[in-house]
Amino acid sequence: MNLFHLIYLPIILYAFKDHHRAFLLYAATTPMLSNLIPFMVSSGLPLVQMETFMNTFWLMCIGLDYIFNKKTKAISNNVRFPFKRAFFFCAVSLTLSSLLSSITPLFQATMTGYQEILNKFVFVYLLWRELKRPEDIKIFIKGLMVVFGIAVIYGFYERFNDFHNPLKEYSASLNPDNEGLTFDYRLEGRAGTGRAVSIFNNALACSAYTSVAIVFFYYINTKYKKIWNSPAWLKISFICGLCFLLLFTNSRGGILYVGISMLFILKFKNILRLSLFLPFIIVIFYDWISPYLLTITSIVNPDDGEAGGSSFTMRIMQFLAAIQVLETSPWFGYGLKGEGYWSALRPELLGLESVWLKLPVNQGIFGILAQIYLYYSLIKLAIDKSNRYMLGTTLACVAIMTATIGLNIAFFMCLFFVVYKLEILKEKKYA
Repeated sequence: MNLFHLIYLPIILYAFKDHHRAFLLYAATTPMLSNLIPFMVSSGLPLVQMETFMNTFWLMCIGLDYIFNKKTKAISNNVRFPFKRAFFFCAVSLTLSSLLSSITPLFQATMTGYQEILNKFVFVYLLWRELKRPEDIKIFIKGLMVVFGIAVIYGFYERFNDFHNPLKEYSASLNPDNEGLTFDYRLEGRAGTGRAVSIFNNALACSAYTSVAIVFFYYINTKYKKIWNSPAWLKISFICGLCFLLLFTNSRGGILYVGISMLFILKFKNILRLSLFLPFIIVIFYDWISPYLLTITSIVNPDDGEAGGSSFTMRIMQFLAAIQVLETSPWFGYGLKGEGYWSALRPELLGLESVWLKLPVNQGIFGILAQIYLYYSLIKLAIDKSNRYMLGTTLACVAIMTATIGLNIAFFMCLFFVVYKLEILKEKKYA
């Protein structure tokens, strides 16, 4: 029994009473889960990840409900899931690359592929299906607000406590293979200014989730006030807290995502207002902001070595190495363990800091085509709905996934679908 069991076992028990609401509560908490948090660790048995166990449980619950009970009248009854083909192609790519991997034992490769499909695509589809009424969307948004509110509070504690994070250390102690959880962000990188992790897996994950949440909550507040009906002072404090948490992560990717998305969402008059207030905000909070100015300015000057990250020359080197690996197994790659295997053999890959570096190694040409089709589906739906949020965030997502690995595509698609469902509600005049 560990801390995460105390969070998720009550949700499992509640699911036997109302699996629909229980799933929505669980879905709101997924940002703080990672593939390094175990559900069960036992010698001689494979490690069971918390996220994989929970998503398998929900797949069974919702699947059995679909088989034995009548369909509930829902927002999505008359609207087909828009990414059925895109998700199918991605799942097929992951399956084939896992089964045909020449570097990973079959059982291990199959389980890795299953976890990726379940946690990235099946979970998103289940959330799409369970967001049936306006009340469901409200529950999900309130749950997200609680989770990210805790993240903001804990992030401030971490920032002003020399970036010491007891929760991160505790999570590392639960996992027998805790490599990657013990990186000391207090001393490494970004000219020694430190990087906040908060309740997430690492600084990049904190930046990825927080940046997507900032844009989402801002848009919901401006367009769907009835859905997010918290007091105005609480909304402002919450969004400002998220902005500071993003700053504390010291990550360029998250800041760039917010910047690109807001170019589509903000009206010109709001940009003018922001430009007037921004200097006052910088002066008032200068002591908090000043350590991160180098990271912000390095967005337009990525070759600034002190800001961290790869330079343009290093990125070209990575792509050349990835192409050479692709030539050895062009169609389906080496499976999801391929990046770890080849990174050890080819140091110039430098951690494969782009989706277009990971895909050639892991899933080959078929995986690249599947990812392109997924992005095409996202952009096409956004254009069809003429929705600024959906289009702006999708283009920002593609840009960030191209420039770095710092974005969780599953969480992004969850919030994308929440806005899509709200658009359907508006068309049908349900709200």
